[in-house]
Amino acid sequence: MAALALAHGAAMADEADALNFTVSQAAYYESNLYKLADGAQAPGGKRHDRIAITGLGAAFDRVYSRQRLRAALDVKHTSYAIHDYLDYTAPDARLAWDWQVGNHFSGLLSHDYRESLAGFEDVVGVQQTILLYSRTGASANYWWHPNWAAGLGVSSAQSRYKDDARPTSELDARDLDFNLTYRPASGNTVVLTLRQTDGRYPGRPAVAGSIRDYQQRDYRLRGEWRLTGATVISGYLGHTGRSYELAPNRDFSGVTGRLALQWVPTAKTSINVSWRRELGADQDLFNNYAVTNAITLAPNWAITEKIRLGATLEYSKRDYGGDPELGFDGTDSTGEDRTRRYGLNLQYQPMRALQLIAGVQKERRTSALAAREYEAETAWITGRFA
Repeated sequence: MAALALAHGAAMADEADALNFTVSQAAYYESNLYKLADGAQAPGGKRHDRIAITGLGAAFDRVYSRQRLRAALDVKHTSYAIHDYLDYTAPDARLAWDWQVGNHFSGLLSHDYRESLAGFEDVVGVQQTILLYSRTGASANYWWHPNWAAGLGVSSAQSRYKDDARPTSELDARDLDFNLTYRPASGNTVVLTLRQTDGRYPGRPAVAGSIRDYQQRDYRLRGEWRLTGATVISGYLGHTGRSYELAPNRDFSGVTGRLALQWVPTAKTSINVSWRRELGADQDLFNNYAVTNAITLAPNWAITEKIRLGATLEYSKRDYGGDPELGFDGTDSTGEDRTRRYGLNLQYQPMRALQLIAGVQKERRTSALAAREYEAETAWITGRFA
C-alpha cells in the first residue's frame, strides 16, 4: 500500500520558491489486509479494511553560490476503520548538501530517516510492525576532465523495529564505494561502482550456522542513457557476492541489477518496462537470503492535457533458499514465492498544484508454503495539493 502511495504521489513544488508545503489525503480499500491464505482467521473475523492516510509535508531547496542545500519532512497519519490497533503516525525526513569546491571537487552529504509499517506480504502474523530506518552518507568526486571523475563514498545504515518487535531482523550495515564516472556533454551518465559492505544482525546469536555477520561485494555499471529521442534506459547491472561468517552454506554469488526502459512513441503515449534482480534490501524483514526477480510493464496514455490513464502488470519471484525463519526446512530448493500484480490508475490534474488519482489493483501470490499464499484486491483514491 505504501508503495502505491509513493508511486502515485508525484511532487509538484513551486520551483521558484525555496520552501514549499504539501497536503495530501488518501483513501484505500483492502480486501485482504493481512495477506492471509484461504481459510486463515483474521482478527475479529474480518479480512478487509478501509484505510485513510493524511499527510503534511515541507521541502526546502536552495542554491547558495556553488552549494545546494535540501531538506524535506513528511508526516503521515494512517488510520484503519476496522483494525484500528494498527493506527500510526510516521515521519519521513531527509537532509542533503550537494557541495562543490573549485572546479574539480564535488560531492554529497546526506542523512535520511523514515518510519513505516512493514507490509503484511512480508510479515508472518497480524501484529503491527513499525520499521525505523536511518542512513547517513558522504561522497566526494574529483573531476580531472570535464567528462570524467573518480570518487569515494561511505555510508552507514541501520534498521530497527519499534517496541523491539523484530529483534532478529534488525540490521547494521556500512558501505565503502569507489566510483568512476563518465558524463559527456550530451547529458548521459555512466558510473562504474565497486562497493564493499559489512553487515551485522546484532540480535542474532554468534553461533555456528547463524546468519549474523556478512560481507558483500558489488560490482555495478549504472547510469542513464538516451538511446534515441524517444527511448531512455537507466539503472544498473552487476555482480553481487555475499558471504556469511558463521553460515557459509548460505553464501550468494550471482548477477544483480535494476534496469528501466522508457519508450515515448508519441506525444500522448509512453511505455515503461523494468526488470530487477536483487538480494533483499536493507528495509526488508527477510533480507538475509531472499533473491527477488521481477519484471514490470507500465503503459500510459495522456487522454487530454489534464487526464492520464495508466496500467501496471508485474510478475515477481522471490527465492528464500530454504530459509528456516519462514518455515522452509532447507532441504527443498523450491522455497520461493511467485506474485502477480495488475492494475489500472486514472490521474486528473485540474491545476498545476492539485493532483487526483484513482486506481484498482489485483494481487495473487503462490508459494511453496500454502500458508504464504493469498489473493488481494485494492482500490484507492488520492489527492495532493502543493
